[in-house]
Amino acid sequence: RGAVLFEQRKLPCSMLSYLACLKILEHQQSTGSNVFDRADLSRILYAIARVLHDKEEYHDALHMYQRALAHQRALAVDSGKPSLDVITTLCNISRVHHLSGEIDASLAANREVLDLATTLVGGKMEHPFLIHRLKVEGNILVEAGRMEDAMRTFVEAARRCSEDGRDRMMAA
Repeated sequence: RGAVLFEQRKLPCSMLSYLACLKILEHQQSTGSNVFDRADLSRILYAIARVLHDKEEYHDALHMYQRALAHQRALAVDSGKPSLDVITTLCNISRVHHLSGEIDASLAANREVLDLATTLVGGKMEHPFLIHRLKVEGNILVEAGRMEDAMRTFVEAARRCSEDGRDRMMAA
């Protein structure tokens, strides 16, 4: 229900729905219930963070993203493979840090995204997502006035493009 309300942009109602789910999951966790599911908890924490993020409550959003990330990382360790959920949450953490003016924290989260995504795509350095994240990093560096670092990052992104993809990269 919270997801439908979120899509309808009814953020306060969506938040109430997610918080009710969170209370139930936390109660199950505290009682040692065998119905407790860490994956459900990580999804609800992430959803709450997204609502807060969209409401521009960045400090609280960051806190909820961090809580979700802790559970997502544990799930990834259990599965033994890189997690798209971890990467997605880190992208949002990077964005929230950026919006909050915390450039170094934003760049660190984005660097972790690049590292994990590189592993997830099997080291395929020319993958469009990796190129996109390099452009994001370059843009953050430009905003921070670190032009030399930005140019190095943009050059790296351009090197990763195939010949026919370079024109598309410059247009994006």
